[in-house]
Amino acid sequence: MRFLQNLWYIFFLLFTSLLPYSASAEGVREFASQKNVYVTEWSKLKHRAELGDPEALFVLGNFYFDPPKGNGFRRNYKKASEFYFQASLRDYAAAQYNIALMLHQGLGFKKDILESYVWFFLASTNTSPVAKHINTKTGVIVQQLEQQLSSTELVEAKERIKHYQKIIKSKRFRDAKMPEHH
Repeated sequence: MRFLQNLWYIFFLLFTSLLPYSASAEGVREFASQKNVYVTEWSKLKHRAELGDPEALFVLGNFYFDPPKGNGFRRNYKKASEFYFQASLRDYAAAQYNIALMLHQGLGFKKDILESYVWFFLASTNTSPVAKHINTKTGVIVQQLEQQLSSTELVEAKERIKHYQKIIKSKRFRDAKMPEHH
């Protein structure tokens, strides 16, 4: 009897190893008909980002901007900028601040002072509770940049600000064009 149980168990293991199984790039494991079984916290975070969670998008941006030691990530400003941009469109103040800094310094993006002013302005006027500590910093930077930009550039910047505010308010994220990468 014990022999038959062991034989059945071996047969079961062999049979289940032949069932359809795949680990997708998104970190979601599929086993037969089961979906959304997270293999790691990373896959859970990535899934939240795919669903448009601004905090998850921001955290993924951080992983690429300044990867923790020993985790296998490589610094990738372009990838970080993509995640930060998506979080920024979802009105995440810290991501708006990071986008502004990256544009100002030319990290992941082509250096663009006008566009950095736009994102510093958006971060300085963000009304979320998280933005309180950012508003003061960015408000000072906005004033400094206003002195550096010409009146024509300021008019262009105000138009871009209105454009992004409209996208953020309407949640039509696909209408936004990401600033140019270098």
